[in-house]
Amino acid sequence: MKSIQKKLKQDSYESIFFSCVTILLGLIMIIFSKNILDIISYLIGGILIVNGLLKIFYYFRYEGKYNIFNYDLSFGILNIIIGIICLIFTSELQSIFRIIIGLVVIYEAIINITLSTKILFVDKVSGIISLLISILMIVCGGFIIFTKGLVITSIGIVLIVFAIMNIVESIIFNHNLNKIEKFLSKQDL
Repeated sequence: MKSIQKKLKQDSYESIFFSCVTILLGLIMIIFSKNILDIISYLIGGILIVNGLLKIFYYFRYEGKYNIFNYDLSFGILNIIIGIICLIFTSELQSIFRIIIGLVVIYEAIINITLSTKILFVDKVSGIISLLISILMIVCGGFIIFTKGLVITSIGIVLIVFAIMNIVESIIFNHNLNKIEKFLSKQDL
């Protein structure tokens, strides 16, 4: 059970790291809105490559190779490939940038909904707050995707709001991790 708690805590820290990088990205978009898309393409590519390398490292370092339900190696390779594509095809990516950012926000929100359901089992109030934050994150992602002509500054503001909600949700999850572990140890796993 300790390895599950270790993995959940690791995932939570990765989420907080991702959120801090997203806040940085949002601030860059607000401050340097002119010619920012090139910088963002390179930044996203670099982040994906680093995240991919971390996933591969964690796969081999923390028993991932022995766990048939651990896909960190696959996710790591996929992140590296997408990161390289971002670095090579920056001008092509700029035309679909809004959609990519929105999808990343929605992806993270869906992952957080999964975590919210786990929190609901051990702390109803925290679980409901976490679930509501996840739903708001999906709304942020949808806003980015479906609002044509969205100014880069507006996208930056929405990204910062998303990242702050994600950090709050990760803190709620970490706060309830011991309760989740106790709940899981009572289940037939």
